[in-house]
Amino acid sequence: MGDFRRKEVLVWSWSLEAAALVGDDAEAMLSVDERQRRQSFLTPDLRRRFLAARSGLRLVLARHLDRNPRALSFSSNEFGKPRLMGGKPVHFNLSHSGERAVLAVSDDVEVGIDLEQIRAIEHVDLARRYFHRNEVAAIERLRDTQEQHHAFFRIWTLKEAVVKALGTGLSTPLDSFEISIASSRPAMARAPMNAPRTWWLQQATMDGYCLALAVPGVGDVGLTHCTI
Repeated sequence: MGDFRRKEVLVWSWSLEAAALVGDDAEAMLSVDERQRRQSFLTPDLRRRFLAARSGLRLVLARHLDRNPRALSFSSNEFGKPRLMGGKPVHFNLSHSGERAVLAVSDDVEVGIDLEQIRAIEHVDLARRYFHRNEVAAIERLRDTQEQHHAFFRIWTLKEAVVKALGTGLSTPLDSFEISIASSRPAMARAPMNAPRTWWLQQATMDGYCLALAVPGVGDVGLTHCTI
């Protein structure tokens, strides 16, 4: 018989300014590779944000799996999507922007999550360069510039979440599939090539950030929000 259990996804969020995630104890959780990556960032703020994002990732996964956060080790597929090595398998995806981080975790399904701080950009030009033509048309039909700007970030984060769920990176062009935001619930209008046709998509905009979550191959997901 098939597995008819409802698939579950946890979405954790935290501040990259949290004192517990940027001190010496947090840095001690990182691997040698992560410490080297942290030092490659040019400014103290970027180094702090990286540390808070990675230490938060380790704390959440360790809590979820009942493991020591320092003992977690990661590998990546050919496109750079990380996997946890050893122990119980778990699907996860991290995103951070500005001073916030989010992490999607699931024991059941692949997940992709994207967070973007809403900011002033040339949204129409970027949409024309990277989006599917129908998505560009949907943005341009909006008369109000602010509505166009908001629609751009909604589509952008959704598309990034889809690519991250697939784990294919830039090998999946953003204009090769189409997301519809015509209704209150986003939908996959045209799926990426060689990807499931059915997707569960979720979107939220709050406190100057746009958040998107994508799960391939399912029509419904149980979603729980948590904070560190």
